Amino acid sequence: MRSIALVELQEHQEVLFGLIDLLRMQSVEIKVFAPAYMLEPWPVDWMTDSKLKRYPKFPKESIPVFITRHKREVDTCEVLIFTTLVSNFAFFAQQRFLPKTILLIHKGNFFFARSKSLQIRSFKDGLRWIRSVWLREGYFQRKMLHNFYGCAFLDPLITEFMQPYLPAKLSTIDLPSVYYSSVSPPLNVTIQIVVPGTVSALTRDFNMLFAALKLVDGKLKQPIELIFLGNAGTSRARGLFQLMGQRTFKQVHIQTFENSIDEATYTAQLQLADFLILPLKASIQFGIYQEWYGKTTISGGINDLLRFGKPTLLPNFYPLHPALNQLTQRYQNADELAQLLLEWVNEQAYLPIAERASTELEPFSKENTSKRLMEILKRLL
Repeated sequence: MRSIALVELQEHQEVLFGLIDLLRMQSVEIKVFAPAYMLEPWPVDWMTDSKLKRYPKFPKESIPVFITRHKREVDTCEVLIFTTLVSNFAFFAQQRFLPKTILLIHKGNFFFARSKSLQIRSFKDGLRWIRSVWLREGYFQRKMLHNFYGCAFLDPLITEFMQPYLPAKLSTIDLPSVYYSSVSPPLNVTIQIVVPGTVSALTRDFNMLFAALKLVDGKLKQPIELIFLGNAGTSRARGLFQLMGQRTFKQVHIQTFENSIDEATYTAQLQLADFLILPLKASIQFGIYQEWYGKTTISGGINDLLRFGKPTLLPNFYPLHPALNQLTQRYQNADELAQLLLEWVNEQAYLPIAERASTELEPFSKENTSKRLMEILKRLL
């Protein structure tokens, strides 16, 4: 049986699990190399699947030691997929893996347009830049990728946008990891609106969102529950709580979570959502580099839209696949978002969108996505 190795070394558990779920439908052996905590809370059917093998990284084990310890096992596979790599580039540049090796890129500018996207805004950023130059990160990134078969992005539109910045000999591969799962319509007494993902003023435009909420509060025909579905217990969420302290709403009840949310809770909350709001900023900072949503990086909220087929209010700058776009309505400022909120809550204008989700997203079903993924990988096996 052909073997595929999946290596996750940071925190993109959702991508790793999506690939595992899709590959389990195929006749391949799957070897998973990841931090121990990602390999413990697995579903029962995963634990008993003879095709699925686990290789845990110990809590204090360095990445080079972990990879070296398991390199012989990795080299028995036909394809090796790194689902994240953001460090230890000098080490990986020296490695020669026998399988055809693919790196899934989450931040395009960080890998391929460093000078173009460099943003030094503070003394700390200056120190980060000096460290990056001292470690020759850019050089070792390029050398590492020279040894790899190719790279993959999380969205074909990002692949298209980044193409001019890629080395000529580096192949690009579509590597779907997210699929649509049909869910029953929620039966909520109060309309539940979910803002999924990172609770951070660096990536979410809380000021615009609260300005829209101020405009609709008092005009809604019923109360709504606004759920920030992410860890709000970090300093990055401070901007949200400052706004919550400054503004008291009559019809908008806000729920936050103080700690990281486990996958079961995250999934359950999304399944119960009536619709989503993604109050994204057009660009974000990744260390000292600027990334652009929908062009050089993807928002996890877009994957949530696809996974559950939820109607979504989304800024108009974000490019989407036509099928996903059919599930959104767009806004460019607080006034337009407020108007859409009134229509979606008072007139339940989101319901026709929710009803056509299963039709629009049929090409992204688990079965279809698994077949598409395997067709892509067969070219490498």
